[in-house]
Order: sequence, then C-alpha cells, then structure tokens
Amino acid sequence: MIPGSFGFTTTLFVLPPDAKLLPVSGLSPRLQAKIGYVEDDQFVVTRPGFRITTRLLPRPLAELIKEFHTPSLLTDAILRFSQTHGQDPMAMLDMAFDALATLVEIRILVPHDSPDVQSPEPAFGAGQEFADYEIEVLVRALEDTEIYRARQTDGTLIALKISQADRPAIFGLFEKEAKILDRLQGMDSPRLLAHGIEQERAFIAMEWCDGVSIAIAAQRARAARDWRRLHGIVARMLEAYARLHAGGILHGDIHTGNCLAGDDGRIVILDFGSARLLDQTGDATDPLRTGIPQFYDPQMASALLDGRIPPAANPASEQYAVSVMAYLLLTGLHPIETPAVHEKLLRNIAERSPLPFASRGVAAWSAVEAVINRGLAKQPEQRFPSVAVLAQTFAAADWKRRMPRRWSDATGSLLEAKLEETRNLEPSTELPLHRAWFALRAAVTLEDTELLAAADVLIGQTESGWLTPAVAARIARARSDTVAERQAIEKFLTAAGLLTDESEVLTAILAAATMINGSSFHHVDVTPLAGWALRSLESFQTVAGSRKTVADSTESLRLMATLALVQCGIAAIPTDLSARLEAFGKAQKGHIWLWSLAHDVLAQPHYKVRALLAKKPKDPVLRVFALLRMHQLTGDMRWARDARRLVAKYAKDGLLEKHLALLLIEQAAPHNAILPPFLQSPAYTL
Repeated sequence: MIPGSFGFTTTLFVLPPDAKLLPVSGLSPRLQAKIGYVEDDQFVVTRPGFRITTRLLPRPLAELIKEFHTPSLLTDAILRFSQTHGQDPMAMLDMAFDALATLVEIRILVPHDSPDVQSPEPAFGAGQEFADYEIEVLVRALEDTEIYRARQTDGTLIALKISQADRPAIFGLFEKEAKILDRLQGMDSPRLLAHGIEQERAFIAMEWCDGVSIAIAAQRARAARDWRRLHGIVARMLEAYARLHAGGILHGDIHTGNCLAGDDGRIVILDFGSARLLDQTGDATDPLRTGIPQFYDPQMASALLDGRIPPAANPASEQYAVSVMAYLLLTGLHPIETPAVHEKLLRNIAERSPLPFASRGVAAWSAVEAVINRGLAKQPEQRFPSVAVLAQTFAAADWKRRMPRRWSDATGSLLEAKLEETRNLEPSTELPLHRAWFALRAAVTLEDTELLAAADVLIGQTESGWLTPAVAARIARARSDTVAERQAIEKFLTAAGLLTDESEVLTAILAAATMINGSSFHHVDVTPLAGWALRSLESFQTVAGSRKTVADSTESLRLMATLALVQCGIAAIPTDLSARLEAFGKAQKGHIWLWSLAHDVLAQPHYKVRALLAKKPKDPVLRVFALLRMHQLTGDMRWARDARRLVAKYAKDGLLEKHLALLLIEQAAPHNAILPPFLQSPAYTL
C-alpha cells in the first residue's frame, strides 16, 4: 500500500534483480490464452513470489521501467528517459504516474534500501512441513509475512500465510484477520481452514483460489467488446462487496489488485489485513488509515490536503472506492485525471467531478454511467444508501450499450462506395488533403489497415503548407511509423515558421498541441514543436496585451491556444487566464470549442454551461461537429442522436456533398469524433 505521504520525489526506487519484463508473444500458449487478446508489443512484468502475471505494459512503459535497474528518483528516471527519447518530462510523468504508482504498490518497484530489493529468501523450502501442511512454493513475501502455496495431507491445494519469525507484535493482526475470514465462511473470500501459532509464528491456512486479477478479466472483455461479460464482471464485483458489508465487514483496502476473477465467474476478495468489523465502535478518525491514493474518497483527500487526521473508513467511503474500481474496469481509466503530483491528485479527488466516458474517448454507456456517477458523488449523503443498493441498481441497468445507428441503407451504400473508392485510390475531384483525412478517420473507426495505407499515399499527394504535415503526423502515428512522424513534425515547423497571419499561427498552435498530446509513448521528439508553440503564443499574447482588447475575433484563438498548451503539459496555467476568459465571456458568448476546452482543462462547471448555451455554427458541417463535441462534453447520447438526424436532413437537402462521408464515419463513433484541422480556423472565429 502507498501511504498518503509517500515521497516520490525523495525516495530512490529500484527494479529488483529478480523482476522480469517479458513480451507477451514470448509466453507459453497456456499463459497467452489466459491473458486473452492484447495489442501488439505488450509486455508482462512478473516477479518470483507473485502468484499471477502482474500487469500488462506497452513497450514504452517497459522501456521506462528499465531506468530503475539502478536506484533512482522517480523524477530523475523520467528525466533521463525523456531526454533520451526527446519527450517533455512533466507530460511523461503525468502519463506514466498511474502505472508507476501501481508497480510501487505491488512491489515491482521498491525503495532501494528496503528488504524487498533482495529476492525473497523463503523461510520454508519445497517439501518442508509446517503445521501439518506440505510447502510447495513461496508466492509472495511481504515485510513481516510470507504466503505459500501448500498442500493438505489429502493433496488439496491451500494458501498458507505465515508471519516472519520474532514478530509477536503482529500475532493480533493475524488473529483479527482469521476471525474475519471465519465470519465470512468463504463467501466471496478464501475459506478459512485453520489458524494459530506454530514454531513461534502465526499462520492462517486458507482455501487456494484460482483466477486472474479482475483488471485482466475486464481488459479481456473490453478487447473482445463483450459488453455483457464486462457488465457482469462489474456487477459481481459490486455484489461481492455488498455482501461483505452486509456481513458487517469493511475491507479497508479496496483496489483491483485485491480482487480475483475466476473462470467460473466467481469474484474473490483478497487481503483482509486492513479489514475491520462494522459493529465495533471506534473513533471518527483513523491516523493509520491508508490505501492507494487513486481510490481515496473525497473526505479522506480533503483531510489530507488540510493536514487533518483522515476520517475512519466507513460504508460510504468504500462505496466511493468500489465505484472508482467499477469505472476503471469499464473504461480502463480512472474517473478523474490522476496527476503525478500527490497534492494535485488529492485536490482533483476532492473537487473534480467524474468525467463522462465520451470525454475519455470511450463510447458512452448512459445506463451504467448514471449509476457509477452517483456512487462517485462528492458528498456521502448523495451516494446510494448502501453498496447493496448500488449493486442492485447497477445489475438492473441495461448491459446493452446503446451505440448510435451508423447509417441508413441509402447513406450506407454511398459510404461503402466512398470507402471502396478511397481504398483503391480512384481518381476524385476532392482535395487530396480531405481524402487523406477521411481515409485516416475511417481507418481508425473501422480498424481498416487498407484505408490507413491509402491515407499514407494520399497525404503524399497533398499540396504544401502546414496543414499537410499536421495531418501526415497523425497518419504516421496511427501507423506507428516514428520516422515518418518525426519528418512530418520537421516539415510542419518549417511551414509554420513562415506564417505571419495571427489567426493562422494560432490555429497552427492548436494543431501542434494535438501532435504533442500522446507523443510521450511514441519515441518522437516534440521538444522543438513545443518550443515553437510557446514562443509563438507568447509573442501574440504580448501584442494582444499592448492593444488592451479582449473582444476581437482572435481572442478566442489566443485563449484556446493557451488552454491547449496547458492541456498537453507544456505550459503552466497563466495567472490571468480565468480573468481573460471571464472578460471574453462578457464581451461575446464564444463558441462550443472554446468553452468545452476551458472545462476540460480547468474543470469549472460554469464553462460546461457556457458551452451548452453557446450559439451553434451556421455552417452545416461545423454544426454537426459541434453537436458531437457536446456529446463528448456531457456523455449524453441525445447530442449524438441530434447529430445523426441533422446529417440525414442535410444530406437529403444536398448540403453535405463534400463532407457527408466523413460525417457518417464520425457519427459511427461520436466519442472519438475530431474536428478536421482544415475546418478549425473558420470555426474558431465564428
């Protein structure tokens, strides 16, 4: 567990010599089958003494972890890695923090001076007898405890938890955990077989439970797009914790690492070392309360921010934690942004609302989102009366994901013809840049490699200027072609350096921000790009300040460029940003793209309200994209349905001849819709 005051900036971490980073492709067929479908270039990280393959990692994160072969501050390792690969260190830290924190929690990365650095030296060897059980193998070694796989005399596998020698102080903790397991009687937990003192060591013998981490089970379901199975995994997890509470027990350390999912669908909750009985009266505060920070409830986060003793865990705080876990299992992401700086993380937990699935690039799932959002309410009284009610409500929510209809028969035929024309690179009167963008968006949405190859060919036929390399960089990234992406960025900088019109430069800065976002795990040097964007924005901010104007047609672009660079981690929030936004809002209403970006970056609810109230563009194409952006902002499927109806109407009226196929593609996955860079400049000056 990671205590709230954990010193990420002061602790030297190391990757123990016995930890292994292995490509999934190199695992045995049996293990590959257990892991299920994963993307290419995925790794697993394992360590002797762990009962399951611990985590799936993309190659760049696996490369980052190698920086810890020698003891290093986390920040220093990030800096070295970023310098080697030409990345922004702060952006990299924010991107990798969740994964690194988890690896610390599960003892893959450990403090350099802790006993965990050494390979576990088991107190008992294979074949040795302890309390009438035959030891097979050490599966986990903790500071004061060892967990073995062992066998009873009849050959039945068991889990055997044994305290270290000369640790009588923890005997009481073993006794408390045994009492809780006995009370549960194997209900959603390992069944207690025996406990006591043997050879001056406390021990607990438990049922051996097969399974994989619930996070792995959910990842398999998401990869297979099996929404029914995914819904079932989360529903059974919630029901398991509901039964735990009904049995009068608080777990005390809720996170995905403490849940196993069996092949038979059973969810098993593990590690009751921090659990306590609900019927035991106690203090309102708990100075020893700990856990993984990403699962803290807002009340604990606020207490830590204020320097107060944390409140004791209670059913409402655990409801919040299981709701975080549910969101994580459903999306693969946390319900709020989880920055690396601990104070910022606590502030986000205390203040920021859960993000709609659509705003994270995940298809909206309205029925389940509404349930989870209530469990994540900031105030305990706004949550469900109990985890049992949460579980019942979630189970009753329709598991069918109400995906938008893609297209009618008529428009479907038109789109298929357009797709075939694009795949075959047939002649067209359409601009090559527009065709390349359509091919890219269709390739991403339909997962079509032929269309992606066509996009690469078409972008090579496009006219010069900064727009072409901006799109080329996106295509190269989709193809995982880092060489082509670097070349595109270099061409972009050359072309952008020749721009003199303020609006065009600011629009190019917005495009640069999209190239910087997500570049940290692609080994692409974006430092020159970030430098150009910052310098260019600063020069225009100085000119704007000398004119003392806030209502001119380019102020919205200045504000958006500022917000975009803050969002991608290369600029700090200017002290006058809120005042400028307020002044601009009073002078003119602004538009959906400005206020939605302001909400994304600053997380202030009134910016969402302004976005929803903003006047919609008159241009038919931009109007559809505005509706799709509102869907992403709110997660409300009504906006996506309105966009679909509008496309149908405009198509019937003949108003979408140039961009109809693109809009049909975007409405098929509205959570991932992107306004094309060649349409941005007029959109932002409406």
